[in-house]
Amino acid sequence: MSRVSYLSLAILAALSTTAIANSAEENQASEQAVERILVQGDFRQEQLQKLPGSILVLSQQDISRQNAQHLDDVLQQAANVNFSAGASRGRFLQIRGIGERSEFVDSINPSVGVLIDGIDYSALGVSSLADVQQVEIFRGPEATRFGANAMAGMLNLTSNAPSFDGEGQFSSTLANYDSYQLAGAYSNAINQQWAYRLAVDHQSSDGFIDNSFLNRDDTNHIDETSARAALRYLATNDLTLDFIAHYRDIHNGYDAFSLDRNRTTLSDKPGQDLQQSRALAVKADYQGLSWANVYTQFSGLTADTDYGFDEDWSFEGIHPDGYATEDRYLRLRDQWSLEQRFLGKAQRDWVLGWYASGQQTDLERQFWNWDLWQAAQFFSDFKRQNMAVFGQWSTDLGDGWSLTSGARAERYDDEYNDSNGIAQQNDELMWGGKLSLSLALTDSTSLYLLGSRGYKAGGVNGEALGKALGSGVDELSEYLNSKANFSPETLWNAEFGVKGSSADQTIVSRVALFAMWRDDMQVNSWVTRDQSFVGFIDNAASGRNHGLELESRVQLTDSWTLFANAAWLESEIRGFITEDGVDKTGRDQAHAPHYQYSVNSEWLLTTDLSFNLGVQSKAAFYYSDSHDSRSEQMHLVNLRLQYQWDQIQLALWSRNALDEEYGVRGFYFGNDPRDGYEPHTYEQLGEPRRIGFTASYQF
Repeated sequence: MSRVSYLSLAILAALSTTAIANSAEENQASEQAVERILVQGDFRQEQLQKLPGSILVLSQQDISRQNAQHLDDVLQQAANVNFSAGASRGRFLQIRGIGERSEFVDSINPSVGVLIDGIDYSALGVSSLADVQQVEIFRGPEATRFGANAMAGMLNLTSNAPSFDGEGQFSSTLANYDSYQLAGAYSNAINQQWAYRLAVDHQSSDGFIDNSFLNRDDTNHIDETSARAALRYLATNDLTLDFIAHYRDIHNGYDAFSLDRNRTTLSDKPGQDLQQSRALAVKADYQGLSWANVYTQFSGLTADTDYGFDEDWSFEGIHPDGYATEDRYLRLRDQWSLEQRFLGKAQRDWVLGWYASGQQTDLERQFWNWDLWQAAQFFSDFKRQNMAVFGQWSTDLGDGWSLTSGARAERYDDEYNDSNGIAQQNDELMWGGKLSLSLALTDSTSLYLLGSRGYKAGGVNGEALGKALGSGVDELSEYLNSKANFSPETLWNAEFGVKGSSADQTIVSRVALFAMWRDDMQVNSWVTRDQSFVGFIDNAASGRNHGLELESRVQLTDSWTLFANAAWLESEIRGFITEDGVDKTGRDQAHAPHYQYSVNSEWLLTTDLSFNLGVQSKAAFYYSDSHDSRSEQMHLVNLRLQYQWDQIQLALWSRNALDEEYGVRGFYFGNDPRDGYEPHTYEQLGEPRRIGFTASYQF
């Protein structure tokens, strides 16, 4: 038996024993203050401790404890969650080692989705955490609830709802690298039936790059504005309507990769990472039927993005063998979705519903065509429509046992056209589901067994097909044509978990042990011929992922609390041979570190003054499935000193206080003419030491 298996069994056995030992004490105690964290993203609100599955919930206090301003700031503390950048922010997410790492020509199908107030922001990578009530991370397949975008898991962000009691908050942050943030929110009643909430956030920073050629320190800058408006209408005693509008305006620079493999770049034409998005959601919650509540949501989103970079990472004249080109991707994404679900009443715990959505993505690429040796443009149009039906049923078996089963059937219809004359149509009927058996030992302690199946749609490799028509890689035309499409992927998950707490709530723990099987595993692959290259998505025969997740909160004294999250992960690629004959079978999957942990210690020094020390660590991991470059181990230290004076809060904080250098995206190739284009591992580095001061006022 492997080391991870021994460790898993030891932790689970210890926690199970503790839970059973505490059960008698808890049952004898009167109703006490039990930690009742509610998960918002499931079909109906459920207590975290009673919901089968590995779910991490981060509250506003957890977000503040990490000095987090953006979504990627909090992901470091989440067990078995990773992300990649390749842009101005962390945009692509991985859970349990599964998830995409980039998007260039071909549209991706996310393995990990992102919902903000029920609106799908998957692969857009945008979210300030201002005025966010909580962040929920669902780990493992969640096809029954979320469909194809949750094959590996889902991030669900919920903003603060409108209040009928006047309330507001304002915060201001100053930090190094000429950074600042201004955020404010206000909510109040219009009358007895209407309430509103407005929230605005602006973040600005010079970024962490020095461009020595341009003599600038702001070529990788941050300039982001987000706004949210929400209306709640109590139409009748049985009907509540919510109207939500989002606006995001992002004007970030993108100058992150250095030929010298540090934070000093040589680019003469730094790139950009721009986005303007507008979204709207309408939600209706009707409780007037005797047999079910009816929940309906419509949402729409439009996003304009402009992502580009200096391909040579240098300037004209750096070397006689140098080159000077740019690559730019302009996308327009329009999408809509409509969901309706019926939730059983009167002790009947069932859900039935349907879902429909449509998405169109138009791409314009401006690039240098190495095959034709000239500047070129490429256009593509990708349309997708899907319909789904889903259901879930929970049965009380007595003596604390309950059985939950759920399923989802989903049909996708895709249409792809591009300026190379490629036209493809594809349709898929896919299904997912789950079956869980739970045992409630006490009101706050439970065990569960879970089996679930997730899926992800296939698609077309438009870039590979277009390259097969060109002259640069004629000898590979047959090979590339064989990669015209990639197949859907399915994921099977088996999981055992324990969720428990002591009777006095000084100890709260959650442990999950899982094993997952990937069939037709989708992997990124590349073909390179001199300066001509093409990327596409291929299918490995299978993949394996197994490991554990542990979350604990321990109140050691009245003034000292310890928070700990930890994960172990083993992953493997099976049946994948690259075009140049390299067999990747047996190797770890990309962005799948063997371990992660986050330990946070919070001391209440006085009734008004607190100090927080956090340590986050992550094992080295492969950057890609197509090459063997790896990151370094990561160890980060975060500090926060906070003073609370009535409604005013002052905080002095530092992220990455020891100035650890770590990578958030990596490539392996030759790009430096000064050393004859010798291949190297080029990394985009995560943020360095940050020091800041935040003042906030609540009223």
